[in-house]
Amino acid sequence: MRSLVLLLAVVGLFAGCQYVPTKVVSQEPVIPGTMTAEKIMADNPVILDVRSPFEFNLSHVPGAINVRWEDFSQQDPRYRGLLQTDLFAMARRLSLIGIDLDSKVVVLGKGRQGGGEEGRVAWTLQVLGVREVYTLMHTSYRAINPKEGPPPVKNKPYWKPVVDESMMISFENFKAYATQQLPPMKYSSRARSKSLGGLPPGATDMPVASLFGMNFNDAKNKVIILDVRGSQEFALQNLTQQKDVKASVVNIEWREFFNDKDLPAKEVEKLLAAKGITKDKIVMVISNHGVRSAAVTYALRGLGYRQSVNYAGGYEQWK
Repeated sequence: MRSLVLLLAVVGLFAGCQYVPTKVVSQEPVIPGTMTAEKIMADNPVILDVRSPFEFNLSHVPGAINVRWEDFSQQDPRYRGLLQTDLFAMARRLSLIGIDLDSKVVVLGKGRQGGGEEGRVAWTLQVLGVREVYTLMHTSYRAINPKEGPPPVKNKPYWKPVVDESMMISFENFKAYATQQLPPMKYSSRARSKSLGGLPPGATDMPVASLFGMNFNDAKNKVIILDVRGSQEFALQNLTQQKDVKASVVNIEWREFFNDKDLPAKEVEKLLAAKGITKDKIVMVISNHGVRSAAVTYALRGLGYRQSVNYAGGYEQWK
């Protein structure tokens, strides 16, 4: 009996170890800003199409797989911008459509005519550790490669997410930097599990002071909040209207960050510099529910703004 209990304990410990995703502070993805559409389509990438099922069924690239950004997000409407908490379930789903950490993935969407959905999916894949991810406008892909599509995808073995926590920021950390007030305590994983009991889902155990590799006082002086919604949305409601928000808030619409092929637009760097956003700044990107802000974070990272982070909860969670 004693041997059986010991055996079960060992098995339980081993099983538990399988569900701890590897976490990294930062990783260096392939830079989308240095690529062309022709180069991106080489080597038979996995093609994801994030348009609506109706649009996808009307016309799509042969071999493309239809996914939606919501497929990887929480179902609670109050926190729909946050990623699902079960990262392994997300990785398993991706493995079934031929994607693992070493896959080359092209995410097709409607470009600046859409709502940033392909950028959100690209950001999600990068958070999970998929390094080579690109966005392209659906029509750009069809114009270059009108008939042929990628070969049929093959399932990949289940894989362990290598989570890049530096690409996202939790509610409590975003608030701490926005208000420039250090929170009184570090939240525990037990508190985090009570997702609707005061602490919003997606909170992390990482203390604010260590987020950007510097102490809190040094980091807060480099923080800029980048609101990527449209100018009319910004005029109706924005963080400058909050008395406790001390960080600088800049509004640049998300479309400015992508060119006509849906690749990160290097031209936006001049606009960013004019707004005081340089590559040494900490850029916290916000939109309504983390879609457009994820797309911009993906673009900024590709352009070399390594301290850009997506506040996935967005204004919905802030409210």
